[in-house]
Amino acid sequence: MSRKMMLINPHKPGRHGEESITVIVQMPLNLAYVAALTPGDWEFDVIDENIELAINDNDELTFKPVDLVCITSVTYQSPRAYKIAAACRKKGMTVIMGGIHASVVPEEAANYVDAVFVGEAEEVWPQVIKDFEAGKLKKVYQGGLPPLSLMKKVYPNRELLKNKYNYKFSSIVTTKGCPNYCDFCSVPTFQGRKFRERPYEDVLDEMAATDYKGLMLAEDNFYGHGKKSNERARDLFKGMVERGIHKDWLGFTALNISQDQETLDYMAKSGNFGMLIGIESTNEAVLEKMNKRVNLKLGTDSYFDCIQKIHNAGLVVWGSVVFGADGDDKDSFKRMTEFILENNIDILTFGINCPFPKTQLYARLDSEKRIFRKNYPEDWQYYDTAHVVHRFVDMSLENFIEGMQYVYDHIYAGDNLRTRFRNSIKTTKNPRNSMFAFRVGSDWKQVFEQVLQNLKELYDSGDYYQDWYKSSAVPVSKPVMETVTT
Repeated sequence: MSRKMMLINPHKPGRHGEESITVIVQMPLNLAYVAALTPGDWEFDVIDENIELAINDNDELTFKPVDLVCITSVTYQSPRAYKIAAACRKKGMTVIMGGIHASVVPEEAANYVDAVFVGEAEEVWPQVIKDFEAGKLKKVYQGGLPPLSLMKKVYPNRELLKNKYNYKFSSIVTTKGCPNYCDFCSVPTFQGRKFRERPYEDVLDEMAATDYKGLMLAEDNFYGHGKKSNERARDLFKGMVERGIHKDWLGFTALNISQDQETLDYMAKSGNFGMLIGIESTNEAVLEKMNKRVNLKLGTDSYFDCIQKIHNAGLVVWGSVVFGADGDDKDSFKRMTEFILENNIDILTFGINCPFPKTQLYARLDSEKRIFRKNYPEDWQYYDTAHVVHRFVDMSLENFIEGMQYVYDHIYAGDNLRTRFRNSIKTTKNPRNSMFAFRVGSDWKQVFEQVLQNLKELYDSGDYYQDWYKSSAVPVSKPVMETVTT
């Protein structure tokens, strides 16, 4: 008799974050890889809690017991993941947890599950299954950082997830790791600082084999790690054009791609909407503190020219920025808003500066006793870049809330989205791509409104200043702030 496995992507009910961008709702790719790497005599089911719940409001399971439950989790999902794991184990099921959070804090995760998988699954997952079947499951498995040549012809089981949820988009892995060392980023800790490249011919074969029209390149930066890697990226997009693999796709990269006109042309011809670019800040002192070297090398004075070159290729710029970094002050919000509007950034999304576990940023802020959300694991739910979890040094919480409201009012409120849509068509001369940007922006408007609500709730709770009371020798009164409307 075949064994049964449940794959779960947890999600706290009521949370509104990047997963609310309906245009690119996509499957959790790591679960699809787990299914592909598991022997064929297993039966699978999947629950993506963005769509349906694994446990109800009474923490009772919504599915029938299975032999093995595999849960993936990023940091903000971990409290929910642990709650699901407890409900499963209560029913006698074995639970394995993987993903970035379990990989960076395996000692914590081990308290809530039967086994923790650290790192990447390609080499070790088959052994995990053998151990489980033999009743010899270990507490921790180290997947390591295997070369991506091992992924040749190992494609994720997309059909398992698509057949149930009918996702329109899927991620695809072409590289892993990042040689940059931005202080807020978990990627070097999870995937290593070595830029590991998958043979681009194999990527093209996978693209051709999937019937997904929408694809997201899964890596955090597909370009800009040296001449050889840049040529590989160009060959990948050129190969898409030559093989007639036309997809609705986008990826993450840096502004330095603007200097490579040939690559931009192949991207446009292969169906690319545009790219999400980590602008982070227009203040070089802030970038220096973040260790955002690629932006510093270009220089903030070059941003306008870089963005214009991308627009001239017919591609949209999805600008991602960080608010609340050290060096930001109450005037930073107005400066960033002016930058977004003057440069016709087609999409603005953001993250509140967040010290993810085991990052340089966490170590520094923790040593400075500035992190006030530390009741772990429960407080991990706030580590999602949509909540404030540390105290600012160059502005008050009230300054921050008022600044965020200013950005919302000038970028998203009223007719601003439509105005930016019209400007996008003028700059890109590509209505298809500009419409994509408009749809993302419309969804992000709702995310922004949720962030403003989160900030108001933090202010009303007094938690931000309560920690200040405890750590300061001088009595501090909570400032009075005008009502923030959302």
